[in-house]
Amino acid sequence: MPDNREDNTLDLQRQVQVANLINQINTELSSTLELEDSLNTACRLLCQTLNCSRASVLVQDDGDPDSLITQGEYMDGEYPSQMGLRIDAQDNSHLQVLMSQNTPVSERDMLEFPGLGAQTREALESLKIKSMLAMATRYQGNVNGIIGLHQCDQPRQWQDWEEQLLQGVARQLGIAIDRARLYKTSQDAAAQEAFLRLVTNKIRNTLDVETILQTAVDGARRLLQADRVVIYQFQENWKGRVVVEDVTEPWTSVLGNMGADDCFSGEYAHLYQEGRIRAIDNIETDLDLDECHASFLKKLDVKANLIIPILIGQNQEGDLPELWGLLIVHQCSSSRHWRVRESHLMSQLADQIAIAIQQAEILARSQAQAERESLLRLMTERVHSTLDLPEILQTAVTGIRGLLETDRVLVYQFINGKEGGWDGDVVVEDVSQPQWSIINQKTCDDCFGGEHTQLYLKGRVRAINNVANDPDLDDCHRQFLSNISVQANLIVPIVTKLADSPDGEIYLWGLLLAQACAAPRQWQDDEMGLLGQLSEQIAIGIQQAELYNQTKTQAQELQATLDRLQSTQLQLIQTEKLSGLGKMAAGVAHEINNANNFIFANLHYVQEYGTSLLEGLACLDSEAAINLKEDLDFDYIQEDFPNMLKSMREGSQRIHTVVRSLQTFSHLNEAEVKSVNLHDCLDSSLSMLQLRFHANLSIEKEYSPEMPQVACYPGQVNQVFFNLIENALDALESQPGSVELCLRTEVLSEDWVRISITDNGPGIAPEIRDRIFDPFFTTKPVGSGTGLGLSTCYQTIVQGHQGKLYLNPDLDSGTEIRIELPVHRRDCT
Repeated sequence: MPDNREDNTLDLQRQVQVANLINQINTELSSTLELEDSLNTACRLLCQTLNCSRASVLVQDDGDPDSLITQGEYMDGEYPSQMGLRIDAQDNSHLQVLMSQNTPVSERDMLEFPGLGAQTREALESLKIKSMLAMATRYQGNVNGIIGLHQCDQPRQWQDWEEQLLQGVARQLGIAIDRARLYKTSQDAAAQEAFLRLVTNKIRNTLDVETILQTAVDGARRLLQADRVVIYQFQENWKGRVVVEDVTEPWTSVLGNMGADDCFSGEYAHLYQEGRIRAIDNIETDLDLDECHASFLKKLDVKANLIIPILIGQNQEGDLPELWGLLIVHQCSSSRHWRVRESHLMSQLADQIAIAIQQAEILARSQAQAERESLLRLMTERVHSTLDLPEILQTAVTGIRGLLETDRVLVYQFINGKEGGWDGDVVVEDVSQPQWSIINQKTCDDCFGGEHTQLYLKGRVRAINNVANDPDLDDCHRQFLSNISVQANLIVPIVTKLADSPDGEIYLWGLLLAQACAAPRQWQDDEMGLLGQLSEQIAIGIQQAELYNQTKTQAQELQATLDRLQSTQLQLIQTEKLSGLGKMAAGVAHEINNANNFIFANLHYVQEYGTSLLEGLACLDSEAAINLKEDLDFDYIQEDFPNMLKSMREGSQRIHTVVRSLQTFSHLNEAEVKSVNLHDCLDSSLSMLQLRFHANLSIEKEYSPEMPQVACYPGQVNQVFFNLIENALDALESQPGSVELCLRTEVLSEDWVRISITDNGPGIAPEIRDRIFDPFFTTKPVGSGTGLGLSTCYQTIVQGHQGKLYLNPDLDSGTEIRIELPVHRRDCT
């Protein structure tokens, strides 16, 4: 009897303990909707009450009844954690038994449980489980989890009351799991709705498609708790690139190029165009996944894959929409069962992304159209406002390259296009990178011939999307384009009219080319149209520039003719003036010379007669003679008479010297070329200007002793020397203090001599140095000069004698004019 009472008391205590524990767990479960917190609390209370090694709760995966994930755990001791472990019931006979009955299953030795698979046994050993008491949790008869108690240090025989306790807790956990699931489902739905609203607002508030796409993948990865979410955009031949991604560590980024998917073809594209959504839970076991795709996904560390098409455009009259790209979700850490609501969320997101892309493309087309119209207006304005052809061409190529976002745009001009020659050069270009430049390279296309010309004259536009495989491109052109790094080429002819053709005959002036150098490119119709319109504007600009250049050339020829007429007129005037001056000087010299010769020839007789008279009168000593001597002041006459004769002789000689200078300057009898001594010419000019010398003037002569006779027109050279020396004296008149004029001659070679006339006057301002030899240019006050002196000198030396007349540019102060003359002339023997 005492033993029965003790057993009854113990049973009663255990029942109370079980009831209290169940109430406590129920209270904890009711206090929160967070499933993980509820499960961890239940595990802790069970583990502490029953003094076991580990308590864990496996929750059934949504949509996959055979897969359970450990979401609650408590351990008493240093044992491996089971948290997050996914267990497949198909490989675990123990789980299958638990899910098939409503009572707990206790096992003293777990490894002896019948029917366990190798993977399950490996898991039991790794978790060090020796004994287990477990039961399925249910809600409304449906299994939603498993609660298990583990003994890891030794085998354990589980008691009936422990099974009762676990059974009571399992009922409460079944309700709690279902309630938490409902709460999570509502939370997920709210989060998904909020996420879709965020993406929709982004689409409404911004037209930056990259921002929208990045927002989409960031939010999708967080919502689905996936390892990687990417958006893959298709390009040519179903190749493409990842444009945005969001990825967690430690998984590698695949942004840009995630490798060539050689398995994707038009067959798959057609399925996706029809709206196919591809969910791969496990790439190792998916029977519909071919080996090629499986291998490609393994390279990206992908274990589960969800693919949703991004379709642009509406399906009308049976036409399939455009497959712009794919929204792809990667699970890299483990396989994953994709739920229907996840696929539905990604499908809605793909629809929003498609809307954003369509809006961005519409905006891009509108902007591109506006930019093209702006470029056309700019080109039209440039053509109307300037005749500078290089400026027009550069504006065109710069604007086109910016609009098309291509690597190189250039204008190629045929050098002899009017005559049918097809050699040419690149006249202007605009490049995205310096290595693409060919502006200074010889780029003659030896493949271009007359047959191409006729096609381009008819307006042919040639679009080559891929130089490497274009079937209509011959090997010669292919090699030529490859040599200048062209992978895609768009060619538009520049056809204009001959400026001097009365019938308006046209010819192929050149080519406008847009080129892709980094990769092949699909040229669009609107791009071809743009280049065609711009080539027409360029042709108009070329016609106007050629007409302007023709008019300018004619004007220059007329101006040159006028200048020659003015020069001829000036020379005639100067020659006439020089001839008149020479005749007058010669006539005066002749008359003076005749009178002087008479005087000079009779001075000898005057001296003899006078001396005889003075000597005879000196010999008379009569009173009358003495009185006469006194009256005549004979002694003074006798003393002064020789001096007077000497002065008369010197004056006659001076007159003779002046007459010779006049004859030298005039050279009336020397109208033809002859060899002369330039030193005499310089001295003659100095003599003519001697009256302008003043006390403060110092004249230096640095004549070269090796100076040869120079063949020239003496009268013209004298006039040049006279003008230059006179200009130097004019400049020195305004200078205070002592002034200096230097005449220097030197022999440059056997065939050339130089004459330099230098003064230390105020010099010539740099801004007018280039104009001093122009006709009618003068710095003298009005009425003081004609502006013809230096111009006449320049024409006389340069045109008349094939010499040089120039300023010394290295002189710091004053002015030095240099004359260089050839020593010999063919017309002088």
